[in-house]
Amino acid sequence: MSPQSSPRSGAPRSLAHARLGPRTVLGHTLVLRHPEFADFADWRRIRLRDRQSIEPFWETSPLDWDERHSEKLWVRECLARRESSRAGRDLSMAIEVDGRFAGQCNLGSIDPRTGSAEMGIWVDTEVARHGIGGLAVTMILDYGFDTLGLRRVTAPICTENVAATRGAPLVGYRREAVMAEYLDVGGRHKDHALWAVTRDCIPPNGFATRWIGRYEDEHSTGSARTSSGVPQPNTPRHGLGVPRTAGALLATAGYYAGRLRRPRSARPMRTPPVQLESPARPGLRVHTRSPSDSAARREMHPRDPGALHLDSDSRPAAWGRPHTPVHWLREYLREHREPHTRTALVLEIEVDDRFAGRCGFCRLDMFARNAEMFVWADSGPGDRYVGPVTIELLLDYAFGPFGLNRVSMAIEPDQDRAADILTRVGMVREGTLHDYVDPRGRLGQYDLWAITASVAATHH
Repeated sequence: MSPQSSPRSGAPRSLAHARLGPRTVLGHTLVLRHPEFADFADWRRIRLRDRQSIEPFWETSPLDWDERHSEKLWVRECLARRESSRAGRDLSMAIEVDGRFAGQCNLGSIDPRTGSAEMGIWVDTEVARHGIGGLAVTMILDYGFDTLGLRRVTAPICTENVAATRGAPLVGYRREAVMAEYLDVGGRHKDHALWAVTRDCIPPNGFATRWIGRYEDEHSTGSARTSSGVPQPNTPRHGLGVPRTAGALLATAGYYAGRLRRPRSARPMRTPPVQLESPARPGLRVHTRSPSDSAARREMHPRDPGALHLDSDSRPAAWGRPHTPVHWLREYLREHREPHTRTALVLEIEVDDRFAGRCGFCRLDMFARNAEMFVWADSGPGDRYVGPVTIELLLDYAFGPFGLNRVSMAIEPDQDRAADILTRVGMVREGTLHDYVDPRGRLGQYDLWAITASVAATHH
């Protein structure tokens, strides 16, 4: 399924015209709409004023705070967000309170294949204590689950962010894990708690209606309560608006000129062919995949139930369906065309010149230098070292030539041997993921394990 495909029947392919609300809480009317060029002055004023509450939890940049809030960067952000919304990858909304810009709420990394997305938000401190942030989050959740058909929405929150940590459970999130050095924010890599909402958490009347009712019951004084939480008539307003200043016009022209040139930074990430070997297990190689592996992969059948990431359905018919020559050729051509994309690096495992499995990294985020590792290995009779040695090779490569800072792996809770292997290589269990889709496309509950570059250096 492509990124633009609908995660369920009837879901919009493009999110460029999405608009949520208005909804009202304690007399304040909230609308979520796409950001516009005209929001620049308010965006800059609020974020410069609220620097102390935003910057410690915002991605690190070589630019100072004032330089990061220029008109040129705002225009580029608006254009990039609109492009992602059109592709269905991102729902980036401006928070409008009583007709004025008051923050942003984003549903990003929308993946129709797994039914997942990630949420982020910042709100003007002058309205943050009036239920606005909670209402914006719950409106986005309703849209994600009801309209997009998502099954899981996550929110990584820095453990030092007391306000967000306090507010997350109030809107319906539950904490699943604490991820070590997950993001580089405020000048250094910091731990982030992983909060998630899944479909089983949806209240009968939706998240927003529940939030409005609870908030008004707790904070209204009788006369102050002016809303039942019923959605108000919606007056659509689409588009970014017209650039009204020379700076905005030049930034727009520069953005589209850059898109035409396709700068190197916008192209798929590529690395040299990978060839990894270990003296601990002579004859074992991890390398860039080859079309000659097709027949060997199809003939391979899971034999070791304790091996990492073996397919649980080992019946010949079930095994054959996704391993036909046509399926293999389709996979190979796609990965050969863009072998090392921004989202995955797929490698083959070879033991004594025999194809023995696949491994690599998926859900790559090279900006944060994070990735999820996967290993699917058929160790064969008498050789239980394939999985452990492969993991050690991958981690050495990840924290060496590949330049990652953090590597995670999701395993089923009952995989005791896998847990023992991960412990021995220095990985730590961080928590449990619910309604999570693993790299093989299987939905379930998984334990999250991870290791960072600093821990790996000490461990080795």
